[in-house]
Amino acid sequence: MSKHIIKPFELLLEYEKRSVSHALGSSTDEGELGDWSGIGFKIGDMYLVTQVDDINEVVILPELVRIPGIDNWVLGLVNIRSNLIPAIDLRAYLTGESSKLTKHTRMLVINQPGGHAGLVVDEVFGQRHFKHSEGIDIEGDDASRVYSYCDKFFSHDDVNWNVFVMDQLVQDTNFQNASIK
Repeated sequence: MSKHIIKPFELLLEYEKRSVSHALGSSTDEGELGDWSGIGFKIGDMYLVTQVDDINEVVILPELVRIPGIDNWVLGLVNIRSNLIPAIDLRAYLTGESSKLTKHTRMLVINQPGGHAGLVVDEVFGQRHFKHSEGIDIEGDDASRVYSYCDKFFSHDDVNWNVFVMDQLVQDTNFQNASIK
């Protein structure tokens, strides 16, 4: 019976070789993962995905402090590491129908002018990878307000992942002004 002796230095060299090839990306890795990555989430029955760089973090919805005199789609303020940020019910803002808070509810922390905001969504699915070339432009004839923030979608495993453009949301004056009119 022969023993295979592993030399620590050779093992470290192998790890470095794998790490460098992964960082540079190989054609098989790129083909498997795709060249467009986003964070997948759900509001109502709609599956959405937004670019990874648009999300600072995903958190379980912390305790809310209600604020009087604002639209119903602003749930209140939350404390994230000593920073008070508004918690926005994205479903209520886009569709007028409030989200039901469940154990799957999550908050996407995003940047906006003047600080951060937390978008409360029904569920988060983590990273999704698509081939940029497989994106299909969304036609402008759908009356849903959600689609005004989407520019294309990817179809994967019988699910249409609508690409939600976070910059369009945070630059919308209606989103920036939550006071009751």
